[in-house]
Amino acid sequence: MAENSFFNRFLSRIYSDLWQKKGESILGVDFGLSSLKIVQLRKEKERAILETYGELSTGHYADIDVGRAAILSEEKKTEILKDLLRESGAKAKTAVSSVSLKNSFVTTIELPKMSDRDLAQAIPYEARRYIPVPVSEVEMDWWVLPEGYSGEEKESKELKESDKESKKEAIKALLVVIHKDVLARQRLLLENTDLKSIAFEVEIFSIVRSSLGRELTPILLIDLGVSSTKMAIVDYGIVRAAHSLDKGGQDISDVLSHSLNIDFSRAEKIKRETGLSDQPEHREIKEVISPILDYIFSEAASFFADYRVRHGRSVSRVVLTGGGALLKGIIGFSINKFGLEVSLADSFAKLEYPAFLEPALKEIGPTFATAVGLALRGLK
Repeated sequence: MAENSFFNRFLSRIYSDLWQKKGESILGVDFGLSSLKIVQLRKEKERAILETYGELSTGHYADIDVGRAAILSEEKKTEILKDLLRESGAKAKTAVSSVSLKNSFVTTIELPKMSDRDLAQAIPYEARRYIPVPVSEVEMDWWVLPEGYSGEEKESKELKESDKESKKEAIKALLVVIHKDVLARQRLLLENTDLKSIAFEVEIFSIVRSSLGRELTPILLIDLGVSSTKMAIVDYGIVRAAHSLDKGGQDISDVLSHSLNIDFSRAEKIKRETGLSDQPEHREIKEVISPILDYIFSEAASFFADYRVRHGRSVSRVVLTGGGALLKGIIGFSINKFGLEVSLADSFAKLEYPAFLEPALKEIGPTFATAVGLALRGLK
């Protein structure tokens, strides 16, 4: 995504100090509901060097079970970030931080062809049709999709010639909107830990940057989080559609807890250690877990089926990220559900690091996809 998307300039109108000094370290800060993750990178001769990384559970700071979504106060967020910076040995003073897909709005809009100057005036006006709050309360950015790469709508046989001509004269732009209050809180959090915020990015775009290459065919990206599942279709390297679903890993642990009559922490441990095991002694556990994943993946299948109908292009493969992607047996389960190639994101693959770290980084790659993507964003 880094090579193709407008996020190389996202919010640059607001944060002008975007470019870093050569060799300066940059932090990617991913503040999730169940954990905080950071990745520190340095650019050296066009290479991204991994300097340090780390993760802390938010559960301990909210006095709840590890694995649950935690709503932390601003003071607690500052505390956990300071603790993680200290424990990881991170020394960078500038950072790029994530914005949840639930706290943002991403869509594609269509407009008549016009000059860049006219477009800059037309898009904020057009955005009012989609945004449920006053435009003055949000920050927005957009990128005009290149001709031939915009996933043209599938034309029916009944489409009139005049309609075809009007479609050729139209342009499509990817619009991203974030509430100003969200950005202000994020920036203040970093300032409270002596970090300079240089940019924000909606998490799904960070994941694309770290986890995908230059594929031209549509790819379904599924981020299995603790309380929600985010999904996006990336076509020609561009996020063409995004969707969020209020189901995640926490729901699986809750169902296991109730079904097996055990506490949440024990259910969380069973989920991590057993997952979707096909062994006979684990049959009950798999039967409890499967319906939730069936629901999530059915939503995902409908999501990419709708894309195929509207654009005439089929998803070629699926990439899984997030903590839920570490569930044992999920690859086989996903292949059976989608009938497509499924893989886990290897988000550290674009970085250089000591060879002895490779096994550990491959294992945690799906969970650090956002943090890595944010840090890569800062190196550009």
